Amino acid sequence: MNPDELNIQSFVSLKKLEQGCYLKRIEICSQSIYHWLQFCEYHYSTLIDAATTENLRRDRYLQIQRKGENVKLRFVYEAHISGFLNSLHSLLDSFPYLLHLFIPISKNLKDQDIKWSKDFLCKYNDHDFFTTLIDFIEEENFQKVKGYVNRIKHKHLIRVSNQGGSLEFEEFDYRLPTDILNKKYQNKSVENQNVLEFIADCYDDLIPKFFTLCNAVLDSKRMP
Repeated sequence: MNPDELNIQSFVSLKKLEQGCYLKRIEICSQSIYHWLQFCEYHYSTLIDAATTENLRRDRYLQIQRKGENVKLRFVYEAHISGFLNSLHSLLDSFPYLLHLFIPISKNLKDQDIKWSKDFLCKYNDHDFFTTLIDFIEEENFQKVKGYVNRIKHKHLIRVSNQGGSLEFEEFDYRLPTDILNKKYQNKSVENQNVLEFIADCYDDLIPKFFTLCNAVLDSKRMP
């Protein structure tokens, strides 16, 4: 993730130029997204520092506790795994609301209708960024993040297995939209997924794709 790829404050500055409505809400929402990005950065860097191959090998047999920490290593890396994915989910899930504020389509929308759904997204089908919007909701890692967070929020923590040098998720389900415009989905399952590889994919690939989406929306306002 390169934070320089997105200037989140551009949502505010461009809205000011057109003297549009919802300016205060856009300021709050864009600040919130910036904070979630910082939380992701913190959890990611701390997780990588804690869950080294050497530490995981030692922890599997000795249940180590590092100097300066008040819990054992397992709780450190589990906390940062859930912290990163929860922060990322909150960040991504707030985007439809920001989009609605930035480019209002209907004043009659209820809050519960502003979400990652076909009905809401298709309101923007005549915008240049629409294809990028659809590509993002069909991104598999995005749906894995949603599946993970929904499980731990509504049911229970997903157990993480220390394989003695690597970490694996035991199992969780997610629903992948393969063609959301025609309401086609696949029910899929994650099993024995390497945790650090998945989180690195989110950090290095999913978040930059989110930046691309945001910039596509911003560019639509910059165009004459």
